[in-house]
Amino acid sequence: MPAIKFILLILLLIVIASFAVQNMASVGISYYDFEFQLQIIELPLMVVMLIPLLLGFLIAWVMGLSELFKLKSTIRRQNKSISSMEEELESLKNTSQLPAQAESSIDS
Repeated sequence: MPAIKFILLILLLIVIASFAVQNMASVGISYYDFEFQLQIIELPLMVVMLIPLLLGFLIAWVMGLSELFKLKSTIRRQNKSISSMEEELESLKNTSQLPAQAESSIDS
């Protein structure tokens, strides 16, 4: 299985590299700077396309990490609750029955 993943990764890298080579033309990006003056930056098309892609991956990764921490916190709380309930169950099993309960269970 790792060999298949490696081969797919290599193929993906080849596709990305060929796409980058084909899209090296410069494009002008217009945006305002901190003084609200219009600025034009010349960048290769591939860079212009990769920046939003990488930002999207970064945002998705951060959101995934936050969900992971929430889930780990929930699991930790539930494990503590389970442990306390198991301790309570063991203590209830080890206590002797009250005489009234013992008699009613014998009569049944």
